[in-house]
Formats: sequence, C-alpha cells, structure tokens
Amino acid sequence: MLAVVLSGGGAKGAYEVGVWKALRKMHIKYDIVTGTSIGALNGMMMVQNEFYKCIRLWKNINYDILYDNFKKITSSKEMYLEYLNKIFDGGIDTNKIEQIINNLYKPNKLYNSKINFGVVSFNLSTRKVIYSTKKNTRPDKLKKYILASATCFPFFKPTKIGTDILVDGGYYDNLPINLALDLGATEIIAVDLRAVGFKQKIRNEKIKVTYIEPNNKLDSFLMFDSNVTKRMMKLGYNDTLKKFNKLDGDLYTFKKGTIDNLYFKYINKINNLCNGLDYIGNFKKLKQDNFYKIIEDSLEIFDIAVDKIYNSNEVNKQLFIKLELADNINFDKFSIDELKKVLNREVIAKYIYLKLKKCDKINPLFTFFPKEYTTAIYLLAVGGNL
Repeated sequence: MLAVVLSGGGAKGAYEVGVWKALRKMHIKYDIVTGTSIGALNGMMMVQNEFYKCIRLWKNINYDILYDNFKKITSSKEMYLEYLNKIFDGGIDTNKIEQIINNLYKPNKLYNSKINFGVVSFNLSTRKVIYSTKKNTRPDKLKKYILASATCFPFFKPTKIGTDILVDGGYYDNLPINLALDLGATEIIAVDLRAVGFKQKIRNEKIKVTYIEPNNKLDSFLMFDSNVTKRMMKLGYNDTLKKFNKLDGDLYTFKKGTIDNLYFKYINKINNLCNGLDYIGNFKKLKQDNFYKIIEDSLEIFDIAVDKIYNSNEVNKQLFIKLELADNINFDKFSIDELKKVLNREVIAKYIYLKLKKCDKINPLFTFFPKEYTTAIYLLAVGGNL
C-alpha cells in the first residue's frame, strides 16, 4: 500500500500541491495520506480528490484571505515584524482559517474515499501527540484536529477541544511516516519541506521511502503571497518529475535529453576552444555525466528563473539574452566604483567572454572565477569562435 506523507511548512505547502500535480500526471495512485500542519490541510484535499479547488486556493492566497487586521506587507522585514507583534498580542486569530477549512472540508467525500487519512496535532495540556485518523475520529472532531495542526503556534492562537489546548503537530512529528505505517503503508512517498519541526525516527528501516525535497531554497513559511506560492508549486512539480526520472536537472529543470543534446552538439567546439587557452577551468576533465553542472552554473550566474522547464534552444536563448543585458566592464583598468561590481557574476562572465572572443589577454584575477570562465567558454562554443 502506497502512502503519501506531507510535512508541515506553512506557505511552503504550495510546493506539496506541485508534487500532487506531478503524481497526477504520472497516474500514481496512493492508498494512504498522512500530514502535519499545512500537510494536514493539503492531505485532506488529496483524500477528497479536490485538486482544482486546492490549486485555486494556493494561486489566490494572500494575507487578507487568511487573517483579520493584518498590516499591509511590502517587505520581508515588515512581514516578520507584523508576525512578531501578533505573537506579543497572543497570536493570530484562526477564525478566517477555520472558515476556509469549513468551506473545503467535505466529510462525506473524505470518509467515503477509499484513501485512508491521518493528521498529527499536539496537546499542550497533556504534552502528548494526537494521531487522528478516519477510523478513530468522528468527522466533526477530525475537522478540529486539522485546524489545530494547520495553525502554527505561537504565530496563531491554539485550538481548544473541550479542556484540551491543541497546536501544530510539528511540535512532535513534522513528517508522519510512522502514522502512515500504522495505517498499513508498505511504501512511502514523503514530501519534506525542510521546515522547522521535530521528526520521529522511522520504526521500520526496511520500508521503501522516496523522499521529495526542494532542490532550491523555498521562501519563508510565513510568506503568503500568490506570486511566491505559484513559483513554489512549479518547483514541487518539477522536483517530483525529476525524482521519478521524467525530467532532468538538479537546481534547474530540463526536458529529457536536453543536456545530452547540448553536450554532443558543442563538446567538439568546447574542446577546440580549450586547446587554444592557457586556462581551461572546469572543462579540463569534462565528462558527459557532469556536463549538466556546467549548464546549471551558467544559468545560475545569469540569474535565470529556476521554476521553468527548459529545452536546448531555450537554455541558449536565455543565456544570450542575459549576456546582452549584462553590464560591459573592462576589468583591465577599472575605477573604484566599477571595482564594487567585481562580485557581479554575470558581469565577470561577460568580461571573460568578450576577452576570449577577441583573443585578448585576461586579467589574471579572473582565473579565480572558474565557473564564470567555463560559462564564457560555453557561450563561445554556442555563439562564436576564438
């Protein structure tokens, strides 16, 4: 039985929706879903099979939807200060989030689904974890446990059930693999957002666990901005397809065969260029299986978006667009003001590229920038000759 395990992570939960989209594309069926914190909310939607409602929620999310009287945010600093103020005021009221859950929670769909479901919350009153499942929890109470798990204390006020005070399950088990095992899982797909929270040791070390984790740094778990969450959904989708070998890449994402195509198309030109240089940088021991790193370094140097899926033509197109836009500075003789730009990686790469293209001598300082050097060589192989 296959289980999908969803960790907590606040706004980073958008990444999990991207994972879900990829699982749907691959027609991967699952029998169990367990979740903590935002993973409890996303997991509820997975069990209810309401993918498009979940997508709409995350695509349109903002502070006004989630909170009352939340100051307009224009920067990360303002965001953290506002959350800090709310903590000192006793936490953010959960009325709006509870309303969202009330609107999304469909007990008939959830309990009639063939997919088993469990969530984790933590009882502050007893200092004990609570594992709530469809089998051991009434529908009305399960909704409360989802709310408790999905609202991170102390940023939010805790949830009360009778005399018990409940908070985010991340205080005990932020990646509830053991709960999935208790529900009968024999294989696990675990989505770990690498958010703050405790994790429990897996009881069965022989169980097959496929971990899906962000290859790129995600934005703050408190950053509920629709543009940010759309990006994180794309990253979740891309990383999942890469994990299952449907796409290529690490930090960046490429259609299958893209890197191999670039390698075979340009490797002879690259070798010819390197033979005429005193310094050949990372190309000295270039092999096909690590060529993707050269491409990814080049894309990273020019700050090209990581959430898109690239083919061969798009890789080169984006690199030359950014090369054209980069400042052109001659580092042979530069002023103090220009010296401040020496750590601008795209400017350095452009300088080396232009010097190599003209067969001019390069300032020896820039032999200490091997990634920029190899980027320049790659660009020459694609678009010019020495």
